[in-house]
Amino acid sequence: MADRWKRLVPPVAGVAMVALLVIGIAMSNTPDAGSSGAKILRYYGSHHGRMNATVVLIGYASVMTIVFYAGMASYLRRRGSDLLATLTVVGGAVMAVGLAIGAGTTAAINDKTSKLSADAAQALNQISEDLFFVALFAGLAVATLSIGISSLRTKALPKALGIVTVVVGAVSISGIGSWFGFMGAGVLNLVLAGYLYQRTGQPESITLPDVPEQRAAEPAARPRRSRAKA
Repeated sequence: MADRWKRLVPPVAGVAMVALLVIGIAMSNTPDAGSSGAKILRYYGSHHGRMNATVVLIGYASVMTIVFYAGMASYLRRRGSDLLATLTVVGGAVMAVGLAIGAGTTAAINDKTSKLSADAAQALNQISEDLFFVALFAGLAVATLSIGISSLRTKALPKALGIVTVVVGAVSISGIGSWFGFMGAGVLNLVLAGYLYQRTGQPESITLPDVPEQRAAEPAARPRRSRAKA
């Protein structure tokens, strides 16, 4: 039973992470950073319940992010990648912090909206729109690049999937295309979750490297039997 849960939890967390983010982002059509304070107050005042739900969804998504990337790191470590597996966990944790910041700043506006002044609402909304994405994109890039590079080195994933993972990570850190990398990572993580579930159900294979020089030296190292003199 324990092995079954160990196999099931990380992939389910990956699917849940993507689903929660898609629903949370779709529900959170908030005013942009340049909106007036009056517009922000009107929006949050008329969408109080929806924004509370968004905060909860994004908050749970941050938890699922840590679980999923920790599971990926464990799989990569078993395949022989130590440093990059650690970076996968670190990147996932930074990404989770970015999501938690986004949820927290949204909650700060949505909590007691009627008591906020227009200037305070405008300042909080600008923080909510701009503060979280640095940690979000940086963590996503570190985690995704670590998974991709590690898989290409250890063959933990198919070569094509490893290349796609590296490309998504590079786009995520590019700045201009970061949002495209974020959206591509959603589809990619679903594929990784499915592959992780399938792969962890199979016994781990260990490949020993060929050492021709050592094999050639083996006969010479064997002691010769002395022949009896006639």
